Amino acid sequence: MSVQKAPDQRGGVDNQDTQWEEDLKPFTRLPREGRRQRETPRQRVPVIIPGIISLILVVGACYLAAKFVNDNRPALSSLTFVPTATFAVVKPTATDYSPPTATPYAAPTDTPPATIAPPAGTNNNPISVGAKVQIVDTGATGLNFRKTPARAGEKIRSLPEGNSYEVVGGPKTADGLVWWQIKDSADGMTGWGAQDYMKVVAAQ
Repeated sequence: MSVQKAPDQRGGVDNQDTQWEEDLKPFTRLPREGRRQRETPRQRVPVIIPGIISLILVVGACYLAAKFVNDNRPALSSLTFVPTATFAVVKPTATDYSPPTATPYAAPTDTPPATIAPPAGTNNNPISVGAKVQIVDTGATGLNFRKTPARAGEKIRSLPEGNSYEVVGGPKTADGLVWWQIKDSADGMTGWGAQDYMKVVAAQ
């Protein structure tokens, strides 16, 4: 802070006033000098210290990596590498087109009906009046010789297995059977018997 003195009426400067201004100059520097004294002097860190710390960190990292590899060597050696799949692009080759051949039509043929086996006691020769028939497939019981062509007809007697008789009448259908009237030449008796137990034989 400085105070300027206006010049006197004579155009000069008062010497006493100038001396007073010079006395005030030391007091104007006191705040700045005080701040400089309060500032803490900075200490410079040597450049070698950060380098030593970095070297220690690198050595430690290398040691830990080597220890990890040694500890896990059996596990690493047991690893199996799976081959990766490779894809091969197959380019189709052009082939000559061959049109399909027409299959000739085969007309279905008529299937002959199944041959039905004749019932027991019959043969391929049909029974008719005047034919000779033989008693078959009756066993020891023989054929029931009845007065009328029905299961409920009165039984005359049994005709033995293997005997031959002459057909004199028929046929009649009753109770699901075909009946023929036959004659016993031994005594002239006539009666009815089921066709299932008769077989045509040659006349003697």
